[in-house]
Order: sequence, then C-alpha cells, then structure tokens
Amino acid sequence: MMEKEQNLEKEKLLLLIKKAIELLCEKNISDVVILSSYKINSVLRETYGVDIKVDKIGRVLSSIAKRNELKRLSTNIPKYKLHISNFTKLKFF
Repeated sequence: MMEKEQNLEKEKLLLLIKKAIELLCEKNISDVVILSSYKINSVLRETYGVDIKVDKIGRVLSSIAKRNELKRLSTNIPKYKLHISNFTKLKFF
C-alpha cells in the first residue's frame, strides 16, 4: 500500500515538473532554456502554489537530464541545457 502511495507521489511530482518545464519553454525567448531546480521550484510556487523541496526537484531533474542526455553546465548548482525544440521529445518516465 505504501509503495503505491509513493509511486503516486512520484508521478504527481514528475507531472508538476513537466508542466513547469513546459511553462519555462513557452515563456523563453531564445531557442535554449536553462533548467535548474531553483527555477523549476519558483515556477511551481508562483504558478501552482506548490512548495516542493529544491533537493527533491533536483534529484528528479537530474534523472530526467540523464534519461534525455541533456548537457550539464559547469556551475555549483546543477543546470541543464534544453533546446526548446526538443521539449516534445523529452522522456519523463
């Protein structure tokens, strides 16, 4: 039972992160959007009123980046480069 609840939570989190990335892509002017857990967190907070721990978002973002082979920028805070044209090809699961 508990495992089912955790999977449901994970799916909700992934869905929220997907929506946040989609919003960032829509509002971005250039061809590339830089994704970071802080940016996604602020979009979720401002748009949906959801407050999720940044490190939790970071872990999910990291797994999405690995799955889709997104380029990681060399900064202290993990940031990933996403070409907006590739958003529709992103694999979240």
